[in-house]
Amino acid sequence: MAIKRTSHARYEIWYHIAWSTKYRKAVWTNEQTRKAVGKLLRKIAAHYDMEIDTVEVLSDHVHLIVSAPPRIAPYRAVQILKSVSTRALFKHYRWLRSMYWGGEVWVAGYFIRSIGQYLTKERIQEYIKEQSEEL
Repeated sequence: MAIKRTSHARYEIWYHIAWSTKYRKAVWTNEQTRKAVGKLLRKIAAHYDMEIDTVEVLSDHVHLIVSAPPRIAPYRAVQILKSVSTRALFKHYRWLRSMYWGGEVWVAGYFIRSIGQYLTKERIQEYIKEQSEEL
């Protein structure tokens, strides 16, 4: 990964982000749906000048390695990904309405960790692979 640039900054900022589905329900059980959710998250990130290096959609939670420009605070990156994906998921997957009548697919909380010198992106990628579920 190369150092990215904006008109006023050069940066290489990576985060490991994870969050779960509301009530920790195993919603994403279909492999095709998992891939579609991952593709959706990548599309949202690209629209907001973020980059997703790794995305792992499991039945009840998501792991991402995300790069965001300095103008996007870490909490804001998560907020964008979760809120925009929720709207798109309800629009595309009507069956979610019966499971989540309250209008929220994701829990309010999340996990985030910056990736740096001692905690490399490769180590996080290994961890994410270890979290994958065998179907």
